[in-house]
Amino acid sequence: MELKQLTSPSLISVGIECRSKEEVIRALTKQLFEAGKLYSEEEFLLAVLDREKLSATGIEGGLAIPHGKSKAVKEAAFAVATLKKPLSGWKSIDPNNEVQLVFLLAIPEVEGGSTHLKLLSELSTRLMNPSYKEQLLDSRDQLELYNNLDFKEEQSAARVQTKLDKVILAVTACPAGIAHTYMAAEALTKAGEELGVNIFVEKQGANGVEDKHSTEHLKKADAVIFANDVAIKDEARFAHLPKVKTSVAAPLKNAKEIIQKAIEASEHPKGEYNPSVSDGNLTDPDSTDKKSWKTEIKDSLLTGISYMIPVIIAGGMTLAAAVFISQAFGLQELYNTEGSWLWLLRQLGGGLLGQLMVPVLAAYMAYSIADKPALGPGFAAGLAANLIGSGFLGGMLGGLLAGYFLKWLKKKVQPKGTFAGFVSFWVYPVVGTLVVGSIMLFVVGKPLAWVNTSLTTWLDSLSGTTNALILGAIIGAMVSSDLGGPINKAAYAFCIAAMQMEILFLMQPLLL
Repeated sequence: MELKQLTSPSLISVGIECRSKEEVIRALTKQLFEAGKLYSEEEFLLAVLDREKLSATGIEGGLAIPHGKSKAVKEAAFAVATLKKPLSGWKSIDPNNEVQLVFLLAIPEVEGGSTHLKLLSELSTRLMNPSYKEQLLDSRDQLELYNNLDFKEEQSAARVQTKLDKVILAVTACPAGIAHTYMAAEALTKAGEELGVNIFVEKQGANGVEDKHSTEHLKKADAVIFANDVAIKDEARFAHLPKVKTSVAAPLKNAKEIIQKAIEASEHPKGEYNPSVSDGNLTDPDSTDKKSWKTEIKDSLLTGISYMIPVIIAGGMTLAAAVFISQAFGLQELYNTEGSWLWLLRQLGGGLLGQLMVPVLAAYMAYSIADKPALGPGFAAGLAANLIGSGFLGGMLGGLLAGYFLKWLKKKVQPKGTFAGFVSFWVYPVVGTLVVGSIMLFVVGKPLAWVNTSLTTWLDSLSGTTNALILGAIIGAMVSSDLGGPINKAAYAFCIAAMQMEILFLMQPLLL
């Protein structure tokens, strides 16, 4: 992808003086508007500032990539600025990041899943190259920086020859599946080249699985690195390999150290690669860097929420479409007539929100802990939560119960020999469903339903009172306090739980 196609010298500023993040963003937004890339300067500015509230757009090494998707954008473009004085107040992945180089991306709303992802991943990958970034920062004027955007250094002579007879695989994955996924992959690749290690990185991002590891790589590999904050897809492929597990942001700071750990882990004997094995068919005795239970629960919740969000969006928009059609065309009677096409559309949206949302949450929380065998028991736990009226809280508890019970069951009943397939595809899901479902229905059902009802009643009583403002301020502070960390996720999960209880006013602090 050629970056120069999406910008121009008039959208580039070199050595500007700004005292704050907002001042930089306003200046670049003005350039985009004056260049004819925006319908409305203020509307796009608001979209960018709203995006800034969701999570950090500062990266590390002096870099920041703010961006906005909006109907106010005529065509995809970006503006660039180098700062005369580095800014230390820009919220970043690296708390010590002092921003010197800023890319402001302007993306039409309809291109949010295509151009946005391609541009962001391309920038993230290129800017992990220190020489490329330094060349941009050292540009003396607009034209020179513009020409340097697509500069490609000669790599054949400079690349380090492979010295170690090791093949290391890696998988990167983050909740959003955009910047961190690609930047972590690039950091590991470059560190591997410097250390003289054959390293191949698979990216599991918003575009799906990219650079998927081939059968040949899986056979030859000596170890695998998992740099992820959500569950790895098809993790059973790596069951025969020693593993190093870390967060997706860790390679941005110490990629060489992580690869060194993988080299050390590769000294352990690896198992024989079995292409027909499914998740849970093999144990993982050589795995290093086991997650603590706190991290495992946090990752489980993040995974459940990431899979649940598309269900919420699909259900909400389908229901909204049914309501809009009924009101716009005076079809309220048809909307309420059982069996009519509009009533069925209404039921579809409501079913996604009311019936499917909690089972999906529980299933993928369980999947994060115990892989594919836990999906059936996880869905069962979510359905049980709906049956007993425990809602979102019951779904979370059910997902954890299913995940940890299946994790224990896989250790106690290991698939071997002739009955390996029977154990994986019958024993695990059936026993797990019966045990977890029974616990949910007959042991924790009534207490959870009481807690859910009490919480609903209490939250309903807050609506429209001063207490609601206080609670909203607390939620807003939690959401913005650690920008995607555990406090932020706790507040977000609480608000989704309230939405599932049909208490909508709590979501407002997240939308402001």
